Amino acid sequence: MQIIQGAQPLTGNSASVIQNLVSFTPGRVNLIGEHTDYNGGMVMPAALHLGLRSELKVLAGTSNEICVVSRSVNQTLKLDSADIAPLAARILSTGIERSERVEISETETQSHSWTAYVIGCFAIFEAALKSRQIGRIPWHQNSLSFVLESNLPQGAGLSSSASLCVSLLSQLNVLSGAILDAAAIARLAMYVEHRFAGTKCGLMDQLAVLCSRAGFYTRIDFLEFPQSQDFHISYARAHESLQYYALVIFKTGVTHSLAESAYNERRMSCESALRALNKKLSLSCSSLGELARLPRFQSVESESQFLNLLEQLLETEKESKILARRACHAMRENSRVLEAARALGNGDLQALSTAMRGSHSSLDSLYEVTCPELNIACTAVERTVHEMCSRKSNPPVLPLIGPRMTGGGFGGSTVQLLHASLCDGLLERFASTDNPYTSETGILPQLIVTKPSAGFSLGFECLN
Repeated sequence: MQIIQGAQPLTGNSASVIQNLVSFTPGRVNLIGEHTDYNGGMVMPAALHLGLRSELKVLAGTSNEICVVSRSVNQTLKLDSADIAPLAARILSTGIERSERVEISETETQSHSWTAYVIGCFAIFEAALKSRQIGRIPWHQNSLSFVLESNLPQGAGLSSSASLCVSLLSQLNVLSGAILDAAAIARLAMYVEHRFAGTKCGLMDQLAVLCSRAGFYTRIDFLEFPQSQDFHISYARAHESLQYYALVIFKTGVTHSLAESAYNERRMSCESALRALNKKLSLSCSSLGELARLPRFQSVESESQFLNLLEQLLETEKESKILARRACHAMRENSRVLEAARALGNGDLQALSTAMRGSHSSLDSLYEVTCPELNIACTAVERTVHEMCSRKSNPPVLPLIGPRMTGGGFGGSTVQLLHASLCDGLLERFASTDNPYTSETGILPQLIVTKPSAGFSLGFECLN
């Protein structure tokens, strides 16, 4: 196992290249439904037009060599089967779906870098094949040379790690002939996050970059996920009134690292709250999402009443108020996703904006995964849009829908829908240092205008 500065793909003459696969795996933005996938709730993401391009050459003549080049960071990772087999065996011995961290001594100082994800993909995939008694390990017959190039900003909460894992696992799936379905690939990508990056994420990001459709938001219900890892996907097309709005991402410039943040702590708090609520109410619900759908919780109208109810039910627990706040967000967020989905479909732009803003407020005050810069970004966009509209003779009735933070939080990005007539002006304003966000933070942000795009795609060419 070796990490080299610079791009050094495996070379061979044209006759040695027997297969060539080129894939594109997008990033994703989540319109609404944050930290609900692992809590048995609902989400509504969309794939981006930005993502990861991966070209894989299969070289005959030599075996057991793997070369992965990342042009984005200008590094090359070189592996062979002897590097991967012990990790795969360790994973198999504990069970692929377990969440115990697998340490890689050679990359311990950069365990959250792209190399840890790559190594994890190969180890998890070999373990998956062996667990299914599939003996054809792609790199045992030939050498593999990957060249990766991404235009996804790192640490922006747009799922660059999910794109990387889905890309590699999907290409290996084709080579092996295993023909694992999208759900299986998504789960393996999630296990890479759990076991090699230490992030106990849910399954939203992986499914979004795999299964999204152009022009649609991807509605995923994870009610059954905590027990069986099952889910239900449907697709929501926006009402024609939204054709005048662009999906705008505001990258704050604050890089998040979910494993180093309190992400896993939030998940543990939700699990503790679930156990306590089940005990208190003599129930056996598998998730907070399932609890939220019970009549006794659905009948509670306001968020303050909901929080008070949870505080009463959890009052004998250690850190009861914290558990109540975490559970309140995870349970109430589902109703906002439902409201947003309805509003998206029937063109109720104000209701969609209210749901998005409510989500951000809950993530800020209850789940506590925002940061000052995310809040400043929301305010800065609102203030700038208001100023732009004040100078227009005929401004849009509702120029801005949202904004809210998107992704795991602790930095990253905000998402909003902006009237198309204002996009150029907003981008121009924030491209200059003379803007309200930079004035408060000293950071020049990056704005991305996008639209719901297609998920993973792959082209396959047999050259010999």
